[in-house]
This record gives sequence, C-alpha cells and structure tokens, in this order.
Amino acid sequence: MGGSSGQVIGYRHYAKFALFIGNTIEGIHAINIDKRGWVRKLFNDHRFIFTMVDKNLFGETEGGYVGTIDIRFGLDDQAVNEDWKKEVPLISSYPYQSYLVFRGIREHGGWVADIANEVGATEYFYLGNSGYMKEMLLWPKRIHIRNDGREQWYDAKSEVVTYNTGSEPNLQYSGACVHNAYLDGFQTSTYIENLHWTIHPDPNSNKDMGSVGASYRQNSPFNSDFPYSTASAKYVSQINSKGKVKVTGRVVVAGQTWNIYPVEGSDLIDEISVTFYEGNETTKHYLIEAWFDLTNTDKFGLQVDVSGNVEDPTHLYKDLSAQIIWNYFYGPYPYDGTPSGDMNPIHKIREILTDDTAMNKPETSVNDANFMKAADWIFDEGLGISWSITEKSCMDAINELCYHIEAGIRVNRQTGLYEMVLFRDDWFEEDEIHSIPENKIKKGSMQYEITNADEVINQVNVNYYDRQNIKNSSFSISESGLIQTLGRVNAETVDFPYFMNMRNAEIVANWKLKILSTGVLKGSFTTGWREARKWNRYDLIRLPWSKRWVGTILVRIMSIKLGGPTSNEVSIEWVEVVPSTGMMNTTIVADDPVNTQPEVPKPCNAKVFELPYFEAVQAFGEREVGIELTDNPEIGYLCAIAEKPQNNSLSAALYADSGSGFERVATVNYCETAYLDQAIDRISGSFVVKNVGNIASIRIGSQVFINDETMVYQSYDAQTKVLNVKRGAFGVPQIHVANSILYFADDFIAVDQTLYVDGETVDAKVLTTTPSGVLALSDAATHEVEFNARAIRPYPPANVKINGEYWPAELETDLIITWADRNRVQQTGGEILGWFDGGVTIEAGVTTHLTLIQFDENEVELETVSVNVSAANTYTYPMSALEVDTRTIRVELKTVCDGYECLNPFIHTVELSQFFSAPYNLIVEYVE
Repeated sequence: MGGSSGQVIGYRHYAKFALFIGNTIEGIHAINIDKRGWVRKLFNDHRFIFTMVDKNLFGETEGGYVGTIDIRFGLDDQAVNEDWKKEVPLISSYPYQSYLVFRGIREHGGWVADIANEVGATEYFYLGNSGYMKEMLLWPKRIHIRNDGREQWYDAKSEVVTYNTGSEPNLQYSGACVHNAYLDGFQTSTYIENLHWTIHPDPNSNKDMGSVGASYRQNSPFNSDFPYSTASAKYVSQINSKGKVKVTGRVVVAGQTWNIYPVEGSDLIDEISVTFYEGNETTKHYLIEAWFDLTNTDKFGLQVDVSGNVEDPTHLYKDLSAQIIWNYFYGPYPYDGTPSGDMNPIHKIREILTDDTAMNKPETSVNDANFMKAADWIFDEGLGISWSITEKSCMDAINELCYHIEAGIRVNRQTGLYEMVLFRDDWFEEDEIHSIPENKIKKGSMQYEITNADEVINQVNVNYYDRQNIKNSSFSISESGLIQTLGRVNAETVDFPYFMNMRNAEIVANWKLKILSTGVLKGSFTTGWREARKWNRYDLIRLPWSKRWVGTILVRIMSIKLGGPTSNEVSIEWVEVVPSTGMMNTTIVADDPVNTQPEVPKPCNAKVFELPYFEAVQAFGEREVGIELTDNPEIGYLCAIAEKPQNNSLSAALYADSGSGFERVATVNYCETAYLDQAIDRISGSFVVKNVGNIASIRIGSQVFINDETMVYQSYDAQTKVLNVKRGAFGVPQIHVANSILYFADDFIAVDQTLYVDGETVDAKVLTTTPSGVLALSDAATHEVEFNARAIRPYPPANVKINGEYWPAELETDLIITWADRNRVQQTGGEILGWFDGGVTIEAGVTTHLTLIQFDENEVELETVSVNVSAANTYTYPMSALEVDTRTIRVELKTVCDGYECLNPFIHTVELSQFFSAPYNLIVEYVE
C-alpha cells in the first residue's frame, strides 16, 4: 500500500531558444503566456531578466513555465548572451535587434532552485507537458529612445500617460535615494543674532534627477524599463517623483525665533514641519521636514532665519546634519489602476519622417517649433497611441496616425518644412486666417454642394483595442436628435486600432460624429489673386459668396494647385469647418465587458480528517486493512472531501506535509454539498437546508459529513428543502449551528495512501485545480490533522437513554441508563446504522465502561463511580447512593478494545431536581 506503480504518466518538455522582437526597445513591461495573466519583471544580478516560476500555469495536467528569460534591448553595444553563446560559440550580439533568450534557472539557486528541483533542475527552460509552445504576448516599450538608441526628440512630451480605470493612479512602486545636503551659514560655536541658513542638495553629490533615478533603479526590485547607466540617465522617464529635505540635530532654542520658507523656485507640497523633542528647557533635539514636488524640476531647498541672542556658544548647534531624500513613484504596469503610458503620435509621425528605416528625411526638414506645439497639444489632450507595425507604407502609417488625432501633415510651400496642423478651433491665431475678396474669385469657378445631403450620418460604430482585456472592442455613439428626426439609424464605422482605451476612442469619435452629422458645404474655386499663391494646404479662409450666403464662412483648404508656367491661377478645394467644441445630443452604447481570460482557481471549502475504519474497508478491502492493523494497530490514513468552488474546476489536489514540506498525495473529486438553514440539536432527523447541490445524484444510505458528526442520507424534498437523515453514524450526534456545511461524501472521499501513526500531526491543504492553473499553496487554508489510531478503535455505545430520555436536563429518581451496542468489524456492509437504531452484537474483545462523577453546586467533584457494564445494556444507580451535596452528575459511557478507547464516548451532565425524595430529610421552619 502507498507504493508507486512506476507507470509513465507524461513527459516534461524543455528548450533553450532565442525569440526576436524587432528593432531597439527600451524595456519589456510584462509577458503573458496563453492569456493566463501578466508576469512582471524581476530583477537579478544587475541584469534585466524575467524569472518565470509557475509550474502549474496551464493547469494540473499541462504544467507551466519555469525558467529565466534574458532581455536584449537592441543597443549598438549590447553584449553577446552567454547562454546563447554556449549553444552557438560564434553567435552575434545582434546590435539594433531586440530579442529574448529562454534558459534554465539552475545556476541562480535559492528560492528558484526549490521550484527547479520540482520540474527537474536543468539548463533549459521548462515549457510544460504538452510538447508545444503556448501563445505568448509581449508588452515591449519604446518611447524615450529612437530606433538607433538615441534620445527621443523632445522627450519631455514623448510619453502620454492615461489611466486604465479612470481613477487616480496608485503609484505603489517607490523607493528613496538619500544624499547629503549643504547648510550654508551653519555655525557651531558663535554668539549669534539673526542667523540665516540655506539648506540645499550637496553640490558634490549627484543632484540631477534623471541620473539619480537611473542610479537608484538599477539597484531596485522595482527597476526602470531601461538598462542604462547613470551616464545615460537622460533616457530615464518618471511618472512622478518628490523629494524631502530633512534636517536633524540639537540646538539652543531659548530666546530664539525661527522663520522657515522654501527657496525660490521650489514647489512645496505640504506645510513645513518643525518638531522638537527630548533635551532640557534650553537645549533640545529637533527635526525639520519639507516635501517638494520634483516632477518638473530638481530645484528645491529651505531657507531658515533664526533671530535672537544666545549667550552660551558652546551649546549652540551640535550634531547638526541634513539630508536630501528623493522618493520615486513610477509605472506603468497592467490593469491594477496604475497609469499606462502611450507614445505621443506627433513623435511617431516625426520619427517616420526622419528615421533611416522609414522616409529618411533630414531632421532639418521638419519645423521643430510647429511639431513641439502639436506635441504639447496632444500631450495635454492625452491622446497617446501604441502600435506594433510589421509592414506598412510610411504615408499610410502617417495618414492613419493623423486620422486618430484629427490632424493633417503638410510641407509649407514658403519654408519647405514639414508641419503639423491639428483640426482644432483655436489652432490658428486670428492673424493666420486668410481672407479673399469675392471679386478675386474667378467667375464661373465657384462650385459647392452640401455634404451628406441625402444620407446624414447619425451614429458611428467605433472599433478600438482594449488593452485591459487584451482584445479588440467596440462601442457606438449616436446623435439622438438626428435619429429621432430621420426615424432610423444611419451608421458609419470608424476604426482606431492604435488607441488602447475607450477614453481616447470616445473623444475622437465624438469629433468624427459631429463632422459626419453636420450638413456642411464643400467645393472649389479658382483665383488669379497673387496672395493665394502663399497659402498652404489645411489653411483657413474666410470665404465670401453673396449668391449663396451672407458674409463669410470659415473653410479649410483641402488641396491647392498652382497654375503652370503660362498661368497664375490657383485652384483650391475646400470644406466648411465644423467646430470641434460645442455640445451634441449624443448617447454612448458600450457592450458589457466580457472577461475572456480563464477563471483563476479560487479557494474551496474542504474537510480533512483521519480515515474511519468503515471507509478504509471500502477503499482497500477488509482483508488488507485487517492485515495492516494486525501488523501495526496505530496506523491511520489521511482523507479529504471538498466542495466545488467554481464551474471550471473538475477536481482539487490534496497536499500533505508531515514535516518535510507539502507534497501532492491525492486527487479530490468534488462532492455535493448543502448548508444548514437553521441550527439543529442532537435529536433532529429532519431539517431545512439551503444552497443545495445536485442531491438527486446521491445514493440513499450514503454518508453525510458535517463538522465532527457523520449522518446517513435518507431523502430530500426539493419543494420544502427538508433533508431527512440518520444521526450519529459511528459516533454520537452533535449540535450544529446555522450555515454549517453538509458534505455528501458518497464515493468522493480522497485518500492519501501514506501510512501515518498514532500521535503524528500532519498539515494538509486542498488546492483547487482549473484549466488555467492550480491554487497557490499560500492561498489555501491549512487543515491540521492529529492521528489517533481511529481505524482500530471501537465504536462508542449508541442510543443512550437516561431514565428513558435522550439528554435529559433533570433527574428526579434513580439513575437508569440504557444503550445499544455497535460492532466496528460487523458494520462494514449493508445499511449504515444511525445512533438511534437498535443494537447489534458487540465487537469481540470490546468492553463497555460507565463512569458517574458527582459535583456539588460549585462544580467541585465529590465522588466518582466507574463500572464495567459489559454484561448488560442497562445500569441503575440508586439515588440513595448519592453524596448529600451532589447537585449534578456527569455520565460517561465508552467502549474499550485492547487498550484503545472509542473516540466519541457518550458524555452528558444532568442536574438533580429540587423535588427529589429520600434519603434526604427536609426540615421546614415557619417564622411568624
């Protein structure tokens, strides 16, 4: 029993390989295998690696991933990966190519080694048991550097931060850098009046915020996304940061007045605090603290003016020191309320224009002032984008980006430089808007029409990418007034594949809907006016045409063509401008979010206990159990039953730890359960239950476990929810509170085949298993089971009555006890007896013992009577034998076999009635 069969039940698969990503990146946020959840980066030995440790990631059968993933970022000077070099000695470092190397974890030791030993310590990456690679989602990042690793242009506005939940971020990843500070004007032994200090960062330490950030993050488990040294700290970006000035020391305070304020240019977050503590009346320790916001500057400090006379210079200032403490708060990480950074699309458009892998235009051909204005605008609007491009023409990519942000790109005909135009109401200043006299428009050249004259669009269906749920998603925006006017929906679809959240898609979709639902004019005209030759595409014109409208309308130039060598005519196509601001009567309809990820394992309710003799015979056979008990009567087995916690779980795993760590010992198939709707006493055989499982599948006569009692299932009325059972099988009925769980064991008891002995204590856990994994040991409740040789112990007496009653409260006459015998060896087949059923022939070698203990009114023991009552099933104890001061009697009835007592003896305490008879003489005195 308990031995392994040696049968091969599956194979583990290992590999060492490189996975190429593409061009240079600045980091990897996370990796998601088979959409089982994002694994975040761990830091080790000053190298940027992922350490994946989840041997049950794909479920109990398919295993998981265990190993280390080295990251190469595509730098021009990146080193050859040593593990990759072992396989291919002449391998390249692949400059400007980012890639991952999957390898084993044996050399890292420590806590990883423990897991490695479970899946086989190896130089290779553990890929699970299925033999094929699962789908892998990578979350790379490249915003603050360019394709060739150079610093990003106008980096301060390159990353647009948005929030996944729409709430304030919980910037929990933080740390501190401590540097010494200078105290200009600091004095230690001088008679003073009107002393002035200036407290600021030590100029001999590195006070550059970017450099401090890089230096700190290289030594933190919450590291940054880039492997650059302090010298390359210009690439470091920060979501938020703040610094604190802290000054401590001892000072004479009597007769002094302090005035403390921040240095000019500091951004003080909160009030400056000054705390005095310890010391005597004149010389005390003190602490000055002040927090500053360092998000946009590294300039901060305090100025302290101390006025007043101090006549004892020897105790003026001692042990005075100052520190500058930087605290960093940064992200992003997926889907936990923290911010998620996207790239500013203006930066991406400029990169496509100038990068040597794209259009390769010289940077001097870009109007930087104009692009910076556009970058600031988009940054403030929060319209960041994310994308991964495999193959696309440069102009198609630029046009798609412009479509996402309602913008256009042009070459200014006067300067020859690329410029951005955002289609916003106030993009152009008033003096930049052109005007043309009506007589300058060539007769017969003015053409115009109303857009959407026949089919006004009153709804847009929006497609975007939902990064939070890792899927394409959609919603619709409708112009309610137009729908009512038309009496039907006339929809058009807009696609925003580079927006990662609904917020951005909704903003731009509203602009699109306003344009599509407005019947505006569009047309063309020709002019020979010289000034028109200076105009550019996307410029605005105040256009007059008295034959059609009064005054002028504002139009945008969509295309402009100059005449040839013999003509000075300019042909212009235009469209009336629709204001981007202003309210519409819109409604948004979004589908309820659907969680497509596998449901993770949840903790389950379970009962873990020592296997009873009856169940041991059912599991192993009476003969084999008898042999085991003959060889060692103190043995026992661990067993468990469990309630199904979720629909996608088919079974649970029983883990046991007898001192050497938890090991899997059995598979637990879930049993049906119900909950008590009310508290029940020891006698009730029928009661109401709730949260009932599929009881119809349960065999009549099977066991029901509740707390420390075993019942026997008889019937269930689905309409009244009344459950009928036999009480106290193999033991004594107990009292149970409402909401206690009834486990309908039937054939669902899982048994650990390890042999344990009397007195041994085992910790056990029942871990829910699902296709997506196994519940972590730390998340499961611990069940402590102390073994007490349950299988060899006889059953206790049953159907015990005292003076013909079950558990009476009072006793008035002689104590008469009756009971029924049980037989552990005989009761292994047929119908299971309840506690209230009649008796059977007592088990051979079993004796029955009765103990009566008398107590006085203060619960002091007066007398104990022990009797071997094996000869009969009744015993009488006369009242005349009681001690005079006896007020209560505790009745204990148990069985014993070969020195092993039953586990659940009958124990009940009964009070003596105040109206008892002789031998007491009652003397009553009447006093008038």
